Amino acid sequence: MNRVYNYTLDPCGPVYVIVGDGGNIEQVDVDHADDHGKCPSAGDNIPEFGGVCHINFSSGPAKGKFCWDKQPEWSAFRESSFGHGILEVVNSTYALWTWHRNQDIYNNDSHGDQIYIVRQPELCLQQWRRSRLETNNSGHGPTSISSPLKFQNGLSK
Repeated sequence: MNRVYNYTLDPCGPVYVIVGDGGNIEQVDVDHADDHGKCPSAGDNIPEFGGVCHINFSSGPAKGKFCWDKQPEWSAFRESSFGHGILEVVNSTYALWTWHRNQDIYNNDSHGDQIYIVRQPELCLQQWRRSRLETNNSGHGPTSISSPLKFQNGLSK
């Protein structure tokens, strides 16, 4: 499981699960764009109605490009199959993501991918405290931490 913030691996970043092809105007449903010659040009596959977004990315390493040159280091798994996903929240710590491919529809015991997403606030709490202590020791900011810590899901600790 790769956590990403600002296009960089970060143990305190969110986990992204991206599913879908957005209409697949780029025709990358079978081949990955980073395979040599597989990134289509902006003029390929003009839709019958509406316009084409010729530049898909506006920031990060792929800025100004029609598609990524290579699979990003934080991209854990890619598969060019159609299907559906199920996110099962097991408890406040664990969630289970399962990807079911259409071609496996008659095989009840199979799945294309499956991953547990684990909440680990203690990792980020330590990083946050170190950052606060460095600020305090520099003579800038408060000298103690008195307010409860807030996590992204709204829980206090």
